[in-house]
Amino acid sequence: MEDDGGGMAHKVLGAGWTAPSRARAFVRLQVGRWGLPHLADTAELLVSELVTNAVRAMQSVSSPLIVSSMFPVTLRSVAVRLRLPSASRSLFIEVWDASVSVPVPRSGAEPDDGELDEGGRGLTLVESLAMRWGCQTAPDRGKIVWCELATSPVAAPDPVSAPVTSPPVVPVPVGTPPAPALAVPAHTLPRRMRRHPRADRAEGPDRDTLLRVLRGLRDLD
Repeated sequence: MEDDGGGMAHKVLGAGWTAPSRARAFVRLQVGRWGLPHLADTAELLVSELVTNAVRAMQSVSSPLIVSSMFPVTLRSVAVRLRLPSASRSLFIEVWDASVSVPVPRSGAEPDDGELDEGGRGLTLVESLAMRWGCQTAPDRGKIVWCELATSPVAAPDPVSAPVTSPPVVPVPVGTPPAPALAVPAHTLPRRMRRHPRADRAEGPDRDTLLRVLRGLRDLD
């Protein structure tokens, strides 16, 4: 692991089945050094997915780089870089591999037969957790898939300290007769009242589901 002390750190990993777990450990350690422990869980999930996709993409590279001219040793690796720009409120996660194929988000209905995919979540998880994500390609130099996380969580309004506003009181002139009561037919059956309010449908996985996924990934390490 290399840390330049200026808001940037990177690590080169072998393109094997241990790469996602090593990337998660690297991210967990680095965000702790930067004083961002609240981002550890989300950043681990994101880097795990990006590195898994990079390892799978490297399987399709037919001619990886040659390390030595004396021995037939090829370089099959992926690289992870974390950036924390001083003028930004975001953490950037970048993963490089030698393949130029652009990743495409996979729908939840599509089956996945990849041996290295940890759960088959695809880039749908990245889209739901990151502020933004993208891909940069360069001929003969592979590609970088990146995503952005906000370093400061959006604070929810405090219901205790929030001011309570009452509806305006409309004065009723003296002598105004009371409003007539609504007549209810005798044959009308009482309606069944809902005991619990209807919950809004959430977009993407909830926090508890993501934490269960993360615990499962850590058990594999």
